[in-house]
Amino acid sequence: MSLGKYRRLSIIGLALFGAALGAVGGYWLCHVSRLRAANVALSTYASELVDHANEYGAELRAIKLAFNPSAFPFCSTEEISKLRELAFHSLQVKDIGRLQNGKLVCSGWLGKLADPWSMPQLTMTLPGGTQIYADIPLAIAGHQRGVVLAQQGVDVVLSPNAFERWDRPGMRNMVVMVNFTTRQIVRITGDAMELDPALILSEGHAEIGGKTYYARCSRQSALCVVAEGSTQIAASDTPWLQFEYIVMGALAGFGLSLAAAQFYLQRIGLARQLRRAVRHGRLSLVYQPIIELPSGSCAGAEALLRWSDDDGNAIAPDFFIRIAEDRGFIGEITEFLVRRSIQDVGDILRNHPELTLSLNIAPADLQGEALFQLLDLHVRQAGIHPRQVALEITERSTADIIQLREAVLRLHMDGYQVHIDDFGTGYSSLAYLHELAVDVIKIDRAFTRTIGTDAVTASILPQILALATSLHVEVIVEGVETEEQASYLTATGSVMQVQGWYYGKPVQAADLPKYKEDMAHAAEVSLSSLNDHGSRKA
Repeated sequence: MSLGKYRRLSIIGLALFGAALGAVGGYWLCHVSRLRAANVALSTYASELVDHANEYGAELRAIKLAFNPSAFPFCSTEEISKLRELAFHSLQVKDIGRLQNGKLVCSGWLGKLADPWSMPQLTMTLPGGTQIYADIPLAIAGHQRGVVLAQQGVDVVLSPNAFERWDRPGMRNMVVMVNFTTRQIVRITGDAMELDPALILSEGHAEIGGKTYYARCSRQSALCVVAEGSTQIAASDTPWLQFEYIVMGALAGFGLSLAAAQFYLQRIGLARQLRRAVRHGRLSLVYQPIIELPSGSCAGAEALLRWSDDDGNAIAPDFFIRIAEDRGFIGEITEFLVRRSIQDVGDILRNHPELTLSLNIAPADLQGEALFQLLDLHVRQAGIHPRQVALEITERSTADIIQLREAVLRLHMDGYQVHIDDFGTGYSSLAYLHELAVDVIKIDRAFTRTIGTDAVTASILPQILALATSLHVEVIVEGVETEEQASYLTATGSVMQVQGWYYGKPVQAADLPKYKEDMAHAAEVSLSSLNDHGSRKA
């Protein structure tokens, strides 16, 4: 089987596997989302019940206040009429009565009793003095059982239907009175639920025996509510809803797996291709000229790696360098870079000792002896002065400052220049620059692009230039691509170096001498023009 066919089958297999996982995930997501929605609905229901409980408590307090003190004689015809009127207009109570010496003397419904009725055994007393009689026989309802609250000579018969209009399909509720001091709980309406009192007192949430419970308590009264719903809500999903989730999950899984498989296999394939290309010398180098301002002369060049895969597609250097770092063969690329670049421009550097060759090295290159042996082998044996070679390290290399300081010190002792590349985008700081004592900072093209714009970072470039001046560090500005950018940098009056397409695109090594001559001629013409202009003006 050919490699290409194997690769296609692998991608399809992984994509189908992803589709199967996506379908399972879709079914699970349907269940979870429906269950979550049910829990949100149940929690909201509990909160609504508390709001209603607050109304309930407010009406009970209003009734108590209406008879403390009463505007009428105790159990007089006028007071009984008032009791009857308040009970008639109330949605929360069935009857209101007056108590004396623990006995019911009169009520709105029963009138004045010929033989006062003794109250049954007390169920619970709240801290404020409210007495609760739960599950007692009610004279007004043929001795059916109910709940009575009493305080300061006034008692009310609670309506067992007070919360009926708050019923919800698939949900139940229980309303209780709570003494938070003694931790006693008395159900006053709703469905009986056998729950741990701690769940209610803590306003908790629990799943017990296939049921979900949410407890909420009023901040205005001693009322708490519990809302109950089924955890099997997802079982009621329609087949079509589940089908939709499964199909969407399968499609998403197929698409993501297909993309991931292609990326992964491509990355593996590219890693193998890259390693073969390095070992067989199939990478190439171009050289980006570096120009000195304000003279406009060529100060050197930066060696840039180029590589195309087996299909002829150009691969971005940042991408294939990261592959080499991840796969552990970045040292082979560094060896190729040093060896090939010295071969390409060795003669030019010997003939032009003022020129500098810049080489990018990876953080891993700073570990061990390999880099130093490599430089000694190719640079010194080629008869090039080490000062003509600048080693560029990215700011992410400065994460391990101790190791980097030792490497930079050794490179300086061997005579090489050290540049910080992409300055302003990584880890470097004033302390790092001071400790490392680098020769040059290269300002990242991201800051160059802000010249002449309203970008927030536009003010950073002049600050970096001022910083470099104060630290006596040279500067190379990358990414100069427009006349506006070039004019801005020239107008600063600072001595600096620049590189970018405005001054010249990367060229082959053989074209560097001609490029240097052209730039020298252009600089002479520019200087002559300035002198002529000055003479005419004089």
